[in-house]
Amino acid sequence: MQDNRREFSDNEKQLLFDEVHGRCPFCGKRLTHQKDGRVYKTFEIAHIYPANPRDEEVTLLNNEERLSEDVNDIKNVIAACRICHKMFDTPRTVEEYHSWMKLKRKLLQDNALKDCYALFNVESEINTVLGKLNTSSIEENLIPLSLDSLKIEEKANSSLPYAIKRSIKNDVVDYFDYIQRNFIELDKVTPYKFSTVAAQIKSFYSKCMQINNDQGQVYYALVDWLDEKTGHYSRRACEIVISFFVQDCEVFS
Repeated sequence: MQDNRREFSDNEKQLLFDEVHGRCPFCGKRLTHQKDGRVYKTFEIAHIYPANPRDEEVTLLNNEERLSEDVNDIKNVIAACRICHKMFDTPRTVEEYHSWMKLKRKLLQDNALKDCYALFNVESEINTVLGKLNTSSIEENLIPLSLDSLKIEEKANSSLPYAIKRSIKNDVVDYFDYIQRNFIELDKVTPYKFSTVAAQIKSFYSKCMQINNDQGQVYYALVDWLDEKTGHYSRRACEIVISFFVQDCEVFS
């Protein structure tokens, strides 16, 4: 019987390795080992829809979605350790197929979002706001926002996990007024600075929604993007600032 598998190039293997950050996405095992001072990759390229399906697998997966009609497309393969690959293949089940499909789709979406990071910038003055959120004197300057003023409940949908929604609400209550006052101070130095930052946040948010409209994933993408654009100064401060823009209507509008 003809073997439909093909040999993947070194560049493709590197792409798949980087996609899972060098660890098996199912068991967490490192996909490398060291020997004699050298590092070797020790992963297999697993086909999600089988390259050479047996008759029972064709029947089993007959009505299931596929990420590509080409079994050797990068979209249909994933880097995994030998043990997890073997467990997936023998025997193949619909439940595991759905799980691997879901994971691969998320990896593809995450990479598509990260490819956009370089295309969207944010004004450097945002670092001033992040810095103020990490000062020891912030406590005495906080004025809690009224719960009645929260907009998150009317903007959130079922794709936003409760834990994230609660975190956003708490951050808005605690920090919204403080961040707003800091942006007002920035505008006194450079007029329309806040409008520029808000437009940049809105633009990246809109791009995120084109790629994946899951609110939970979009929130994390915005936080990751802002964290990267500000030199990884404080991820927690980035979460607070993105929550501010949820309330201020640039996000989840």
